[in-house]
Amino acid sequence: MLSIFPIQFLAPIAYAVLRLGVALILFRLAQTHLRNRATYAEMFSRIPFFPFGTFLIWWVISLELIAGLSLALGLFTQIGALIVIIYSIDFLVLYSYIKRPLSPTRQTLILLLCASLSLFITGPGIFAFDLPI
Repeated sequence: MLSIFPIQFLAPIAYAVLRLGVALILFRLAQTHLRNRATYAEMFSRIPFFPFGTFLIWWVISLELIAGLSLALGLFTQIGALIVIIYSIDFLVLYSYIKRPLSPTRQTLILLLCASLSLFITGPGIFAFDLPI
């Protein structure tokens, strides 16, 4: 069946929009984690066999900022997407240890996971320092 709107030439722009959307979500999560880092450090300290909550929250904030910057600029996009994939899976596994009002919802994490998988497979799209596929 033919497409109703045959605008496939705009696909590289769609990847750029997806890349920027994921970057904005990561920046917002980093801001929330930075603002509530003491609460997160206490929550992360309750994870079994890992009493380093303060270290972990700074690690998470750093990963969010690095991956967000990577995706926003389109520089090392697939590495940034891989970081977000691992980040999303980790937060989904540790979801029961984190307070609900402060943590991203499961739906947000699954959306980040799917969007990052798409960016990992397809590449950065247009307006990126990486070469588009």
